Amino acid sequence: MSLRGRLALVTGASSGIGAAAALKLASHGCAVALTGRKEEALLGVMERIKNDLGNEAPQVAIFPGDATQEADVDRIVQESVKLLGENRLDILVNCAGVLKGGAVGAADMANWDANFDTNARGVFCFMSKAIPYMEKPKGELTSSIVNVSSVNGLQSFGGVAAYCASKAAVDMLTDCAAVDLAPKGIRCNTVNPGVIVTELQKRGGLSDEQYAGFLKRSEEVTHPLGRVGKPDEAAEAILFLADSSKSDFITGTHLTIDGGRRCLGAR
Repeated sequence: MSLRGRLALVTGASSGIGAAAALKLASHGCAVALTGRKEEALLGVMERIKNDLGNEAPQVAIFPGDATQEADVDRIVQESVKLLGENRLDILVNCAGVLKGGAVGAADMANWDANFDTNARGVFCFMSKAIPYMEKPKGELTSSIVNVSSVNGLQSFGGVAAYCASKAAVDMLTDCAAVDLAPKGIRCNTVNPGVIVTELQKRGGLSDEQYAGFLKRSEEVTHPLGRVGKPDEAAEAILFLADSSKSDFITGTHLTIDGGRRCLGAR
């Protein structure tokens, strides 16, 4: 229970990597505030934490809202920091994200905005609102911001221009934050997953048949390890970067969880 007594806010916690991260942090004793747009799904994640951990479950609460709406973000942060009664936050995990496909020359401004509003603007907004509650004096364990980016932020791919650009923005924002926030006792890093089995691609427009083909090609062609990833594997990386007892000297790094995907380039 290395995170007992600490408090994390996890965005995009209703499913996929966000839900896995919430479960992982809670299993190590961290109190968790969960946010996302789907209240029913958030309730399901909260119940799973309580059922899985029983008497060992930390405090957990849900605060539904939209990462693209500044008023929602402000409310979510204000409610979350009160969870342990101390008006503070130790860990921020930005998992909320969307994938809207479209090539340069084909995608319109609505496509660009849809990707950037959640993937980049939402991350910036949550960071900005949370930072005042995360500052730590020198000599104490740092606070940690973990932004879930993508291998697409580090490598160009055809047909997903705005998505790639939005994730590259997250990576650069993280680098800048690592420098700006270090004197405040706050670390900032990203995890950059390759293909992880979630609903992201199907929500982006792939049919079940197309998604099955996408996973098959990922396993056979684009991921050297010959398989795709699981949400729990991304959550393990998030846990490592979030836990300042393990990663207190790591900031401004981009941890790829991609089965070697980036090594092959665009395929």
